[in-house]
Amino acid sequence: MKLTLIALGLVPALAAGSSFEYRSTHRALGRRAVKNAAQLAGITDANQECKWYEDKTLAGMNFPKQSHIASILDGDNDAWGVWNDIQKSGIIPSHVQVKGSASADHRGISQDAQSSYDKSDPDCWWSNTQCTKPKSKKIPEDIYKCDEPDTWGLTFDDGPNCSHNEFYNFLQQNKLRATLFYIGTYVVAYPYQAQRGITDGHDICVHTWSHRYMTTLSNEQVFAELYYTAKAIKAVAGITPRCWRPPFGDVDDRVRAIAAGLGMRTILWQEDTDDWSIDEGTPRSKIVGNYKKINSKADQMSPIVLAHELSQNTMGVFQQMYSSVKQAYKNIVPITACMNVTNPYPEDITYSTFEDFVGGNIDPKNKPDISTIKVDASASFKPVALSKQTGKGSYASPGGSSGGSGSNSGNNSASSSASSSASNSSSSSSSSDASNSTDSQSASSAADASGSSASSTSSSQDAASASGASSLSVTVLYFTLTAAIVAGAFL
Repeated sequence: MKLTLIALGLVPALAAGSSFEYRSTHRALGRRAVKNAAQLAGITDANQECKWYEDKTLAGMNFPKQSHIASILDGDNDAWGVWNDIQKSGIIPSHVQVKGSASADHRGISQDAQSSYDKSDPDCWWSNTQCTKPKSKKIPEDIYKCDEPDTWGLTFDDGPNCSHNEFYNFLQQNKLRATLFYIGTYVVAYPYQAQRGITDGHDICVHTWSHRYMTTLSNEQVFAELYYTAKAIKAVAGITPRCWRPPFGDVDDRVRAIAAGLGMRTILWQEDTDDWSIDEGTPRSKIVGNYKKINSKADQMSPIVLAHELSQNTMGVFQQMYSSVKQAYKNIVPITACMNVTNPYPEDITYSTFEDFVGGNIDPKNKPDISTIKVDASASFKPVALSKQTGKGSYASPGGSSGGSGSNSGNNSASSSASSSASNSSSSSSSSDASNSTDSQSASSAADASGSSASSTSSSQDAASASGASSLSVTVLYFTLTAAIVAGAFL
């Protein structure tokens, strides 16, 4: 029987989550004595990596329900205060309406919402037009390509994957650093895996709490999806993320504005590997072909490329294709390097400029050490709106090109974008190379769909979001863990 059926069968258990706390008897899978990120990083057997563990410091923290769409928790005065400030700021455009959902759980956009949308694109709705240049003032343009020539912007969505050690080891061995987009639910479920991301020298961004179509959510839900993911990353990894990527690429000016109010720059992509589909039965050769197509454009563009920390398959195909990517592109770097974002967080961690990075200085200064990093439940998460962030080298004001082609003028700073009248800008390669893209690690995740066709058929998306499997043992274990965590560990 197909693994997708196994995964789908666990959806009811996933939906049974309650307030996201660690207090419970989670005996069925058994406890193990993994005490910290350093110990877990030494395990390369995927079955062992994915065994459940508990971080006692994280146990008392409250988060939204596992795999459920987030909303502001009752009694969370800090969250309410931030949300009220954003609403009072006037940044949220009143003319942009919530888009119709194709399903009750917001895993799709309705066909009617797509077909009836004003083709003049007043909302800068990426799912419909691939618009990356907001029409509303005070909102910076999306980052979707690199400012440096001959460069592959290395990004991976849907982490932290519980079985990613072999993959992260590969990145380390090849002196690669990436921009990792973490799902809040997984950060809290797998805190030590999340800690490895920052201690390895990667840069970390938000990928929402429950991985839904953001334009179909209410204002408060959009806020909560971003806020609680960033808060989890702050507690677990010790950093305040100031970047995010919308699941499915589904973003409009309303959603961008709320993210900007939380201090987060929207990051999309110019090229898509479509690697997610390998877990849906797409031949591996097709994904290899997608990589080769991107490689063939090396002399034409410096794309930010969408790939996934989704499964052993998606991580494995990158490892397989790395040598050919390296031959095609002179530079394979994270977004911090390709955009010269040396200060991606307000914390005292400094990332390398592009020139320093390609010169061999790939690790950020003052990054946490894997042997000492700990979850800090008392960590103060105080987001600052993009418009109020100062200093060059942040996501609000990237350093720009270090002297290369400088052709990617679409990645403007927050201040310059706010002062300009934004017009519709589309990424043609995104619409042609990234249709029907799905980006799921568990039944709670859906796809990073890269074209309008991706968001109109909810039934196929729900099936896709439920599978996310690579091998029988790891996949069944992964979903069993997730279901047990939700239905048992966090009650």
